[in-house]
Amino acid sequence: MEAPLDRIPLGHLPTPLEHAPRFSAEIAGREVWLKRDDCTGLAFGGNKARKLEYLMAQAVSQGADTVVTFGGVQSNHVRSTAAACRRLGLDCQLLLAGSPPEEVTGNLLLCRVLGAALTFLSLTPAELDPARVEEAFSSVEERLKSAGRRPFRIGPGGSVPAGVLGYKDAFDEMLRQARAAGAPFDHVIVPFGTGGTLAGIVLGNVLAGRPAAVTGISVAPPGMPESLGVPPVQRLVRDAAEAAGLSPELHDGDIVIDYEHAGRAYAAPTTEGIEAIRSLARTEGIFLDPVYTGKAMAGLIGRCRTGVIGPGQRAVFVHTGGTPALFAYNKALAR
Repeated sequence: MEAPLDRIPLGHLPTPLEHAPRFSAEIAGREVWLKRDDCTGLAFGGNKARKLEYLMAQAVSQGADTVVTFGGVQSNHVRSTAAACRRLGLDCQLLLAGSPPEEVTGNLLLCRVLGAALTFLSLTPAELDPARVEEAFSSVEERLKSAGRRPFRIGPGGSVPAGVLGYKDAFDEMLRQARAAGAPFDHVIVPFGTGGTLAGIVLGNVLAGRPAAVTGISVAPPGMPESLGVPPVQRLVRDAAEAAGLSPELHDGDIVIDYEHAGRAYAAPTTEGIEAIRSLARTEGIFLDPVYTGKAMAGLIGRCRTGVIGPGQRAVFVHTGGTPALFAYNKALAR
């Protein structure tokens, strides 16, 4: 595999690594730090900027004039991809799994403002499978090619080897910051959706000698990545390492995914996720979102309360952004 090591700067990096003292006091005896990737800057920030630095470099190097990608109606990935395309003068075709909502808000509103072309597939989560996702991609790509365009595909969530490398870089950045602050961490908590962010953090942790225990908190019941045709995290780690000319040895405990806080479905808010959003906002003035980071922070809180993250230990929460989605869930948040 050709090493996709070229990058196009898109994010405001490095992002801060911040202690959250008032929030930490609420889960007494555990010191929580926040890796503020909600501050990457691209279209309201978020984790996708790091992945897109590698992915858009591939698109440009291959002479693409249009990027095609896939996500949910309130996908952070599609919003960030549309913004990256505009930054680089490319067109963007977005395949959205669900149906057009009655109200255009949140990430969907931003995609419309950015002028991305939207295709609603009107599929429920239960109806999604790799064949349907591939059919949607192929249909748009064939239409573009017949019109003389040069499409470049980015898989769901940017969870492909080149995108994973963005979060290997993020782990290295976080480790340097923690050492400079004299605050080495024992745990890293990461939202887990399609798996690219978790895979990159795992790769960085393994290559650094496993200084921390890494846990992905799933935002959906088991099976979501597979339903989209995204490889398992272990394969993403190995393929990204191969793309970068690396050969880490994975151990059984390197990839830990907790499904306990996922709720009934992807994009369905949970009570504990909403509570986590309010808790961080009211102690630190920092916002999470109901789809990803709220559920993941509920997972961190749960692991502290059950002693998985023990007294006196330090945990880093990777804040992957998602702020625009808050406005699409105003009713759940206002209750």
